[in-house]
Amino acid sequence: MSGKGLAKFPTKEDLPDWKNLLGAVLNGWSSNGSGVVISADVDGLMSCALLALKYPAHVVGIYTTTHLLLLDGATPADAANALWLDHDVSEIGVRCVGQHLVQLHPTDTLPLREPRSFNPNVWASQSWVDSFRGRAGKKRDKYPYGTCHFIGNYVGVDPGKSVGTMSALLAHADGTWRTVVDYEQNAVSWYDLMFEGDVFLKFLREEWHSNPAALASHKKTVEELLECGVSAQASRARIAQLLPDNLKALTGRQGVRYLPANHATYVAKIKRILEYCATAVGSRPTMGTAPTSIISGEVETPYPDKIGNFDEFMVENEIFSHAFTDQRSLKFTKGIRLVDPK
Repeated sequence: MSGKGLAKFPTKEDLPDWKNLLGAVLNGWSSNGSGVVISADVDGLMSCALLALKYPAHVVGIYTTTHLLLLDGATPADAANALWLDHDVSEIGVRCVGQHLVQLHPTDTLPLREPRSFNPNVWASQSWVDSFRGRAGKKRDKYPYGTCHFIGNYVGVDPGKSVGTMSALLAHADGTWRTVVDYEQNAVSWYDLMFEGDVFLKFLREEWHSNPAALASHKKTVEELLECGVSAQASRARIAQLLPDNLKALTGRQGVRYLPANHATYVAKIKRILEYCATAVGSRPTMGTAPTSIISGEVETPYPDKIGNFDEFMVENEIFSHAFTDQRSLKFTKGIRLVDPK
């Protein structure tokens, strides 16, 4: 891994209150409409369901990180005005709320990204050069929870130690129930930084993985997600493959497989899962039903350590969305712009 990284991470006392920052983003978005562009996985759909406890939310599009599928006649301008939830996109004027690792170095300014966006990694100056240190890492690493966890904490949802569909969905989203065990020190670091006092997330870290009632509820929830249309693919991560079969069955199974030849079926599955999440949460987001247009980009996956100035690289490649997905991979999409700069 190249780069020396930060000499010292900013502490909680060094940082502005993240809830104030997130609240400003969400209040600004909500004052201009209720449109949301979501990701087609449990984290994104739970994020939308939780968001809808506090704000009107209507899904106008689904972004797969390659394709933007617009619903019920929504236009690119509608998508530009929407909140991109559980996504990190880069077009000035387009607000996003996500948790992917988007900086190569902590000093990157991300010049194409709308400043009225929120990401805990950006907030805490967590970048690629100081991440992916593995299970034995002693320093803080990339944010280990899901988007739905900081959205839920922001809107005041804390199931405590109760076991049910909502807590199982929060555990399952992004495989967080295993991440917080496998990368315990990092999970504790971020808990102390963002979630101090959240009873459920402490329970998730310390007890969920071995609590019989929690695991039974989790199993039932995964089975119901599969019935709704979630892909049956288990996690391919080596660390997940080493789990006993009863726990391995709770890994993966996060998203809806994109169906290029049948967009209507794809959208219907996502809508069913959103409704399932919303019922568990007790909210009422709405969602378009008819896929009416699609905008597609091109995906590239260069090695991060081959990039010098990432801000310049971002502009030169006209990056629309990106994430550093591991120590050896940057995945970015180009070829999408929602508003003509002319």
